[in-house]
Amino acid sequence: MVIRSQGPSWVQAEYERIGRERLEAELDMARVRRRDMFRSALECAVSCAVGMLGIGLAVHVHDPATGMIFWWGGLVVGYSGMAVSLVTAYRRGETRGDW
Repeated sequence: MVIRSQGPSWVQAEYERIGRERLEAELDMARVRRRDMFRSALECAVSCAVGMLGIGLAVHVHDPATGMIFWWGGLVVGYSGMAVSLVTAYRRGETRGDW
């Protein structure tokens, strides 16, 4: 069994300073990550709502051709908005070094 001494007090103080800095950096990165995930979830919800609005308009128009335009438009807008939101969130995470 090897017993190590604590070493000089300035070394211990330096280790504690490094630990505090790393903890602060981790907390900052966690806050940024949570904010970005909330932003992505909000973007997905908004694009879903806009798509549902288009689909809802499709049900209420009297012309079948216009209804199909609104129907497919709502589907495209909703799904493509969610896909773009998730892809951009992934790219932002890669840039930050999250994964």
